[in-house]
Amino acid sequence: MKNYIKFSLLLAFITLSGCMGTSAIIKPVEDLKVDSLKNSETSKPIQFQKIVIKLKRGEHIGAWKAGFLCVPNGDLNWKGGKLNIDSDEFTETFKEELEKYSFKTVGDTNALFEDPSTWKSEILVAGLVKELKANICYPMAGFGNFNNSKGEAFLKVDWQIYSKLDRSVVHTVSTEGSFTSTSASDNGGDTVVLNAFSQAARNLLADSKFREVVSRGGQSVKETEIKKGDYSSISIKKSKPMGNSPKEWSSAVVTVFAGGGHGSGFVISDNLILTNHHVAGNANSATIKLENGIEIIGKVIASNSARDVALIKVDASMPKYFKTKKELPAVGSEVYAVGSPLDESFSSTMSKGIVSAIREENKLKFIQSDVNIRPGNSGGPMVNKDGEVIGIAVSAFVVNGQGQGLNFFIPIADALKTLKIE
Repeated sequence: MKNYIKFSLLLAFITLSGCMGTSAIIKPVEDLKVDSLKNSETSKPIQFQKIVIKLKRGEHIGAWKAGFLCVPNGDLNWKGGKLNIDSDEFTETFKEELEKYSFKTVGDTNALFEDPSTWKSEILVAGLVKELKANICYPMAGFGNFNNSKGEAFLKVDWQIYSKLDRSVVHTVSTEGSFTSTSASDNGGDTVVLNAFSQAARNLLADSKFREVVSRGGQSVKETEIKKGDYSSISIKKSKPMGNSPKEWSSAVVTVFAGGGHGSGFVISDNLILTNHHVAGNANSATIKLENGIEIIGKVIASNSARDVALIKVDASMPKYFKTKKELPAVGSEVYAVGSPLDESFSSTMSKGIVSAIREENKLKFIQSDVNIRPGNSGGPMVNKDGEVIGIAVSAFVVNGQGQGLNFFIPIADALKTLKIE
């Protein structure tokens, strides 16, 4: 359920103190020039996610004033430490600014249940307010009227731009906004804050990097991250290639530990291991557990979040590696999945199935199969009957915790191309 929070309620999170308040200095903000997005038809649909106000408890943010002369009556001090504003007013304000300049937006504030349009969004935008100043005046306060108000406000927003295709934050930027109202109106305190936020949103639209990110509809933003020092010392296929006997495949399949969980991976040379980006995460190093229980530390030397692949280098010579086959498999062909489903104790688990289909989503190809995989299999190999890796386990369709036989693998050719491996 959404929180319908207006500035009048925001005052409930502010302590009014003192008999003569100290007014805040409201910084004027330049309204940057915003050009309409020329390639709006092919741009990424944007969804406003939320705005969070986070200030220090007791922080002075301005003064509340009363009377026709707006005489300071007390201080406005921040009381709450953090307030998540997810109201219609802020969402509508943000959408209005975007649509004014031909940016594509999704999200229906009138939807009572799940809004299907949000599935179309490629970019999520959220803001963190770390600086807020406001002076609010109630001209008719002497007559008990605290509804009509006017004032001025300034805020600074730290924006985060999240790409669904890249599955990560692809841009951060700070913008400012300010607004002054000279005539009182019903809930005028809301108006000054919303208009200050409106200017901060417009100044976001003027940011060149933001515009570049939004312009690339249907495309990932992040390039493959390669750590040059480690990547330059890659040696490919000096160890012995794997044969076609399933009994030996597990010796080249490993369990990968990074962050708080685990996934799978497999050897493609004497010291290189392929896995998923979402298994390695943003870690610089990962623990690699071999079939015999030995654990070694590997360095994440390249990764790409959009294609969800990562390359790990270990300071050890692995005895065998998997050969790869770049051609897509035929539908109906026999395949195997090897990995560590659910728990590391199930390492080297093998399952058998067939290729069900070749799919494409967001211009990325996937191999669909009924071969059984579960959480923990991510990053493990899909192997054909000749012992060649043709794909990497990446996701499974699950309903109420149960697999549905709809499992997806990244074609090995795409993984190698993305990581610039010949």
